[in-house]
Amino acid sequence: MRLSSTKMQARKMLFAAILSICALSSKKISIYNEEMIVARCFIGFIILSRKSLGKTFKVTLDDRIQAIQEESQQFPNPNEVVPPESNEQQRLLRIRLRICGTVVESLPMARCAPKCEKTVQALLCRNLNVKSATLPNATSSRRIRLQDDLVKGFHFSVSERFVPGCTLNASIVELIREGLVVLRMGGSLKNKKAELNLINMLTEERIQYQDDYGRCF
Repeated sequence: MRLSSTKMQARKMLFAAILSICALSSKKISIYNEEMIVARCFIGFIILSRKSLGKTFKVTLDDRIQAIQEESQQFPNPNEVVPPESNEQQRLLRIRLRICGTVVESLPMARCAPKCEKTVQALLCRNLNVKSATLPNATSSRRIRLQDDLVKGFHFSVSERFVPGCTLNASIVELIREGLVVLRMGGSLKNKKAELNLINMLTEERIQYQDDYGRCF
C-alpha cells in the first residue's frame, strides 16, 4: 500500500510539473517541442535518482553501522569478568612466543649475524680506504692529461697562426699569455717553476717556427 501511494504521488507531481511548464512556456506549447522533452527527462531523472540513491545510501549506512557494531563487540568490556579459560589461553600463547624467540636465537644463522655484520662493515671500510687512497693519484693523472691536452691544443693553434701565407700578424708573447691563462684556469700550473718551464718550451717552439718558415717576429 505504501509503495502504491508513493507511485501515485510521483505521478501527480510529474503531471503537475508538465502542466506548469505548458502554462509558463513562451511558445504556446505543444506536447512535442524541445522544452517539454527536456523538462520530462529532467523530472524523470529526479524521481529515479531519488529512489535509487535513497536505497543506496540506506544500504551503505546500514552496512557501516553493522561493521561498527561488530568492531565494538571485539573489544573486551572492562566490567566483564574474564573466564579462566581465556586466561589459560593467553598464558599458553605467551609461553609459545617465548619458546619461538629462544629457538630463533639458537639458530646458526642468528648466531653468525653479528659476525656477518662486522664482516660487511670491515669490507665497506676497506673499499672506502682504497678509494680514498687512489683518489689523489687519479686526480694527479687527470691533471697531467689535461695539461697535455692543453699544450697540444696550444701548439696546434700556434702552428695554424704561423703557417706560410698566413696574413695574421700575431705576437708570440700574446700567444704565450693566452696559453698561460688557459693552463691557470685548468689548474695545471701550481707554481712559478711550472710556468717558467712552459715559457721556455713555448720559446723553443717559436725558434723552431722561425727557422722553419723564416718569419719575423
